[in-house]
Order: sequence, then C-alpha cells, then structure tokens
Amino acid sequence: MKVIQTKIRTVEHFTSLDLNFITIGEVTTFDIFIKKDNNYLIIIEAGTLISESLYDKLKKQLRLYMKKIDKNKTKLTCESLKFYMLHNKDNLEKRISLLYKLNDGLFTNYLEHPYNKIDLICVDLIVKSIVFLIKYDDKFLKNTIPYFINEHCMKNHSLHVAIYAMSLGNGLGLNNKKLLQLGTAGLLHDIGLKKINESLLNKSTTFDISELEEVKKHVTNSVDIIKQNNLHDPDIIDAVLHHHEQYDGNGYPNKLSEVEISVFASILAICDVFDALTSSRPHRKQYTSFEAIKMMLKDESMVNKFNQSYLQKLLKLL
Repeated sequence: MKVIQTKIRTVEHFTSLDLNFITIGEVTTFDIFIKKDNNYLIIIEAGTLISESLYDKLKKQLRLYMKKIDKNKTKLTCESLKFYMLHNKDNLEKRISLLYKLNDGLFTNYLEHPYNKIDLICVDLIVKSIVFLIKYDDKFLKNTIPYFINEHCMKNHSLHVAIYAMSLGNGLGLNNKKLLQLGTAGLLHDIGLKKINESLLNKSTTFDISELEEVKKHVTNSVDIIKQNNLHDPDIIDAVLHHHEQYDGNGYPNKLSEVEISVFASILAICDVFDALTSSRPHRKQYTSFEAIKMMLKDESMVNKFNQSYLQKLLKLL
C-alpha cells in the first residue's frame, strides 16, 4: 500500500468517490484512496481488476477518495478512452467493446444531428486507440475479428472498415500519420449514406439503374459532409471519394484504374467489400473471412476489381 504524503492544501486535490463508479469485473482506470489521519493512502491502483471480494472490501470503507484530476476517468468518453484502452489492452473482448460503445455514440449523434455535425475530436481519439492496439498487439486483427458484431449497419461497418484498413496499412508499412489518415477515412467513408432513402438502402432485391445511381451519390455526399465539418485533408477526401473505384476501371465515380487509384482508396475498396461479405445481410449468406478473400481473389465477378498484392497481404493478417 502506497502512502501519499499530504499537506493541508493537498485536500483540494482529492474528492469523494461514489462506489457506483466501480464495477465488479471491470478494470479501474484510476487510483482509489482512503484517508487516514492527514494522509491519503492508495488502496487500489489504476489497472486493477475489481473482483467481487475486492468490491466487498471497498464497501466496508467509510469513505473512498480519488484524485480530482481523475474525475473524467470515471466513465467512458472519447476523452477517457485512452485510459480505458491502456488498462484493458490485454482483454481482447473488452477492448473492442470499448470501441463499439464510443463508435455507437459517435454515429448516433451524427445521424440525429440536423446539420450533419461530426465529432472529429472523437473520430481522432477512436482512430488513435486503434493505432495503439495495432502497435501493441502484432496479431491485433486476427485476435479482434472473433469479437466483431457482424450485423450490417453503418456504424459497425464503418468501424470494421477502419480497423481492417489500418491493419492492412500497417502491414504495408504505412507510418503512424498515414494510419491516422487512413483510419479517419475508414470511419467516415459511408457517412453520405445518411442522405440516401433508408428504404432504398435496405432493399433486398437488386437495384434498378435509377436506384443504383442514387446510391452511388453517397461518395460525393460523404465528401460534402466532411468538408462541411472543416476537414479538408486531401488524402482523406480522395480515399472517401474513390473507395468504390475498381482496378479494372469499372468503378465509380471517376472510373479510375490501377495506379490512378490512390493507396488509401485501394485499401478502403478492399476493406469495404470484405466487411460487407463477412457481415449478415437479409438477402444472402454471411461468408467467413477466408471465403470472402477467396471470392475477391478468384470469383469471376471480382477477380480484376482489387489490388491483388494488397489482398494477399490482408489474407496473411487474418
């Protein structure tokens, strides 16, 4: 047990801790103190898993304290995510659940906002947490996929694409700055779908020509919304605009081919389709990761659509 030497003014640095902020089975993200005479004593350090017996011991304390500067760590927010991630980095299921929870809030707020406001600070913090996990766990993607929620919706799909893209980008040797750009593009690549009629997006049969043209507008919609939010990074904008371009030149919106397609856009194109194939849809089966890669490499309808070397790299990461 660690003793904190305290002078009178130090009292101002501590505040009472509500036991409701402590959960059995969770790792605490802050130090927990008791007060004895004029000293504050650490009884549980940040990073400790709260067992049932440990929780019972805390309940017996007359009063618990925490540092005032740690107050923002008592609940999961975008700002506190890095602390939660640091203390849960070895818990495979917990760390992805933290990303899902914040990503859910990010997209819920965006979809409900009348003027399409995106919390870019939260986007940045989510993406930075993914970079941290990729660098910490050299098998991050392989270890994370089993915990994916494979029910297709914009928020889950966007998070998955960001994770796939950043993992692939890391495997291709992209530096941290580029991984952050790529992850941001992955999270935001489909935000323009908000402007497309939901009944059209949920249609279980094939789109007719006019419907397909309407759906294709989502890439330019996404770019418009990104710029509206004062994000003008040309690499991010290019990746979002061109994530449906295809290696054979039959994609949209500009029918780019091969080297005309940027590295970011080529990566997003692969990850976008890969996640779609491995997610459940009402009108078709959900494919396994290896079935999806095999289709993208060899299926007649897809064989010339993607950068083959990038696909092979993704296969090695699975």
